[in-house]
Amino acid sequence: MNAGRSGFTPWTIAGMLAAAAILFAVARPGFYGACVSTACVLGFVKSLRPDLRQDMAVRAVLITFFMPAIAWVLPSVWLLYFVMALWVPIFARRPDQIAGVYLHSLLLLPGLDLAVEPGGLKLFEVGVHDALALGAVVAIRRTGGGARIAGKDDLRVALLLLVLVFASARSTSFTHFLRTTINIAFDFGLPYYILSRALGHASAMRSAMRWFACSGTALAGILVFEAWQSWPMYNELYWHYGVQMLLIVKSRGAMMRPGGPFNEPTSIALVMVLCLFALWLIRDDFRTRVRHGLLCLLVFLGASTPQSRNAWVAFGIAVLLGDVFLGRWAALVRKVVPTAAAVTLILVAAQVWPSFSESLGLSGQGSDTADYRRDLLRRGTEEFWASPIVGFSRDELEVRLNDMRQGEGIIDFVNTYLWFALVAGVIGLVAFLWNLGAPLFSLWRRRGLAETAIPAVFVFGCLAALGATLFFTFFATRMAFLTLGFMGFAAAIRAAGRGQTAAPPPPRPSPQFVGPMAVAAS
Repeated sequence: MNAGRSGFTPWTIAGMLAAAAILFAVARPGFYGACVSTACVLGFVKSLRPDLRQDMAVRAVLITFFMPAIAWVLPSVWLLYFVMALWVPIFARRPDQIAGVYLHSLLLLPGLDLAVEPGGLKLFEVGVHDALALGAVVAIRRTGGGARIAGKDDLRVALLLLVLVFASARSTSFTHFLRTTINIAFDFGLPYYILSRALGHASAMRSAMRWFACSGTALAGILVFEAWQSWPMYNELYWHYGVQMLLIVKSRGAMMRPGGPFNEPTSIALVMVLCLFALWLIRDDFRTRVRHGLLCLLVFLGASTPQSRNAWVAFGIAVLLGDVFLGRWAALVRKVVPTAAAVTLILVAAQVWPSFSESLGLSGQGSDTADYRRDLLRRGTEEFWASPIVGFSRDELEVRLNDMRQGEGIIDFVNTYLWFALVAGVIGLVAFLWNLGAPLFSLWRRRGLAETAIPAVFVFGCLAALGATLFFTFFATRMAFLTLGFMGFAAAIRAAGRGQTAAPPPPRPSPQFVGPMAVAAS
């Protein structure tokens, strides 16, 4: 990319080269993480239309390169928190840039959470993601306070946050209650607030989708590199800062399942397919279909390395509902044959090669995981009927389900709906279902509004896909943060839709997805 035309000054390039040299000498994981992800992001921004590239290229490259670079060279994790609190205000100078910069930055580093303990009294936990969120809130307030969201959207989410506090802090001390309240406000409340307030109009929503898709390319490079080297390099950040964390390297079919900055393969695979969904929807933002197709192929490869079946189920749901949302029935029918052929080919190959079957989770450890999910559902349902209204405290639930402990010594609640029913009863489960269903219903009613059609189908597909996969995963980490964030995104679309009138779709049709290879060849 030409320095003059792209906005990169010689000093910027020289600074990045100097930082890369320092990283190579003192922090090899940071060097590879920064360089591999930045190379992929360079390919992404180079493929954008010139007007869009001008808007985000420099910031996207600098954020992608310097986040891991800074994380691996700072001597104190508290200093890293301070830098991350300034991160979004530094790189987002306009209101429409805040959400995109926040989403992109949120996915590039582990949480590295530590407790704030003045005088030995544990107050709450803080980490990289909390610092980024606080900085984003400051940026929103600095630029005018954000979009005006319907009060019932905020109240509905506030009810869900109260349910989470009740489920996590019941039958504990007052200090534990306060600590839990602060943690939940940071982890779940701030992502909702940021995406609901920072997306005031359709162009900001489209920009956030571009940044989210850009994150997918950065993560794809990291995941492919980690799988190729069998090296979970982001785990080393916890050792660098002395942050205690249970880090488990998982494998399937003799292949490591990379987790990248998430340190866990299942959640990053799910986020990767959502990034791929965003990338598919914004094909018009790229210079050519071939460039767009190659980027889809890159993100597809990255999403495949964690070997998560649930992620591909989520992607299938998102694409299916995307066509339904846009009324593209013919496109939906055309996907049936190639999809059925691909699934058949995969199943035949799994019968021929046992290692491939294990990598798909059809045998070996993957099959054991499916058995555990069935046993958990059976035992959880039995316990639910002992207290169906308000559920059990977490300590009591640990005792009741002691027979479901895994080899890691934990009860892995790989069913979010079951978990809500057990810790908060029917009341908590209904509150959670309401928060998932209400945004979907609101978006469906506004599907005819042309200005926000693509952001609406994106959020609709993501929330529906997340809702489906929560039957098989626990509600935690960045997947949970993004779920609340997408609820905020939906509230912003609803606010932006006031005053819009239904209009015919734009003349250029929404893209079809028949696989990255097909897009690249078109």
